[in-house]
Amino acid sequence: MSLRSPMQLTLFDVPAASSPAPERRRLPETPEPAPSPGEQRPLPARTEALPHAAELAHQLSTLLKLPVHLTLTDNRATLVSFRRLPEELRLRVHHLFLGAPEPVVRAIAAFVGRGDARAQALLEEYTRGKRDRVRHTRRPGAPLKSRGQCFDLRAIYERLNTTHFQGHIEVDIGWARRPGRKQRKTIRLGIYDDRLREIRLHPALDQPHVPAFVVDAVVFHAMLHQLFPEEPGSCPSSHSPEFLERERAFPLLEAALRWQHEHLRALLRG
Repeated sequence: MSLRSPMQLTLFDVPAASSPAPERRRLPETPEPAPSPGEQRPLPARTEALPHAAELAHQLSTLLKLPVHLTLTDNRATLVSFRRLPEELRLRVHHLFLGAPEPVVRAIAAFVGRGDARAQALLEEYTRGKRDRVRHTRRPGAPLKSRGQCFDLRAIYERLNTTHFQGHIEVDIGWARRPGRKQRKTIRLGIYDDRLREIRLHPALDQPHVPAFVVDAVVFHAMLHQLFPEEPGSCPSSHSPEFLERERAFPLLEAALRWQHEHLRALLRG
């Protein structure tokens, strides 16, 4: 479940313009960790990636008519993100775009430069064909934390699972990491990751002024994504008629959506 201002598009995580301290151009400095036993992904070696990354940065710089500082990532979800500075663009792209054909490179430029919806659709289609190169597992580290300062997501999930799903939903749930302090125009309040079978909620919801029914509605929405998985080739933000009908039956749904939109600015600051 995500909220956005009217002019913002978001297949990917797109921060609004800001003015951070200058930073160096970054590319992977050390080899990426090997895939887990159940995950076979061809990660490019640094010596192989550097020339392709330099070429991609050059192509995008030519198309956008400004310097592009490129960082390669191995993210699980955010495949393209960028930050505009007065005289340059700092762009983070997943390594699956290395060696991409010219139409895809032009689509990245159009998405970054104009927020072009047709470019977004082309990028969606291209990345769907490269899912075997996207990491499916969490990096080693702390597990999801479900207990926040105000809300215990595990308790909410178990109550909703019993009340609305007869205990059939099986996911892990926790608070997402707090994002950096960047001015943003969109916020994704909750996400269901089908690959990891986990739900993550934005920490902006873990505040005393947020009503409990709002958090319940976001968790319920995310749980529905396991019950009604996306059809192959569908838009990530689309929902089937069955999904929407089931969601409409949730108590206080309209009140929760209204509260989210009325408090969008506060959530973005949180």
